[in-house]
Amino acid sequence: ILTLFFSIFILFSCEPGRAENGDLLFGVDGSETGGNGGNPTVSKKLKSVTVDDGTDVITYSYTYNSDGKLTKLKSSDNSGNYELFYDANKSIDKITVTQSDGSLITTTNFSITYENGKFKEAKGTGSESDGSKFTNNFTAVYTNNKVSKITSKMVGIDSADPTVTYDLYTMTSDLTYSGSNLSNWKYKILMPLVPLPTVEINATMSDYDTHVNPFGLLPEVFNIIAAHFETDTYAVMGFSANNYRKINVVSNADNQNANYVYTYDADGYPTKAVAANLGTLTFQYQ
Repeated sequence: ILTLFFSIFILFSCEPGRAENGDLLFGVDGSETGGNGGNPTVSKKLKSVTVDDGTDVITYSYTYNSDGKLTKLKSSDNSGNYELFYDANKSIDKITVTQSDGSLITTTNFSITYENGKFKEAKGTGSESDGSKFTNNFTAVYTNNKVSKITSKMVGIDSADPTVTYDLYTMTSDLTYSGSNLSNWKYKILMPLVPLPTVEINATMSDYDTHVNPFGLLPEVFNIIAAHFETDTYAVMGFSANNYRKINVVSNADNQNANYVYTYDADGYPTKAVAANLGTLTFQYQ
């Protein structure tokens, strides 16, 4: 499944914000060790996630301010670094994302707005080190107080005439829940400039455990942006309270299944997720 996602994003990505490693579908299997269930008595924050897919090892490190708010996410390979800024009400009002792909550096600055206390829109302006410029705007829809749809659209800006723009892609994620956990994620990317069929992915998650989901500890607004902007941050999975043990992924004619194994610490937090032939996630907390 990692290979499936990796191939899709490498083959079809022609814009900044693509997934660099395709490491998306880690979860858990029926074998559980340690832990005390989904109601830990100790409150922790995610400090780092290390991804070992058998080829590369990448660590994502999280930094917090004195209020305990997430302020930075840094990847060891610089494929995706985030900086979060807060307003006087301690809500995220700006996010800066910097990505490095060889000698090319892409920077996107998002301004966040809310409506009735919920995320409404993120307007992004971006540039690349080669002089290219673009916009990347996000919206989200809520159903029963949960994020049910994310839409993002990237538009290129002509370098010779900034009044001329062209659509690079539109991404949509439709999210369905069973209780507090995702049961289905339908992802679609349409790229008008690429003469290829629309990419569609349908992922069904099931057999959840009762333990804390590490990615669910991160801010919802961060997960919304990262869900499309940097899929190897596992952001979509952050909308679930717990961890799935089974997943089925359908993309065009391809149909794959995976099962996963978690190890937990004494406080019920996952410390490791292992998928046979796919790799290992290692979690650290603070």
